[in-house]
Amino acid sequence: LKANQRRAYDIVTWHLNQTLAGKLPLPLRMIIHGEGRTGKSKVIQTITEYFAHNGAKHMLLKAAYTEVAAFLIDGKTTHTIAMISQRDSKK
Repeated sequence: LKANQRRAYDIVTWHLNQTLAGKLPLPLRMIIHGEGRTGKSKVIQTITEYFAHNGAKHMLLKAAYTEVAAFLIDGKTTHTIAMISQRDSKK
């Protein structure tokens, strides 16, 4: 991982370790943004592997704006997670 990618990874893994140790940190919400081909999916895949290795994959919620991006990270679209349908937005 590159320096900025590693920083995001370190924040998330520290938070998971604190949670698993019973320290109950506040919920962590992180947005990883950037242009295409900058390594966002790689960071998310690496974080996912860390969660899986620690038996905590069920604690990770991953969202993306498009179905293709969601598929790449084995996540869901933001609309699905927020339970917003496109029909609702057309009213």
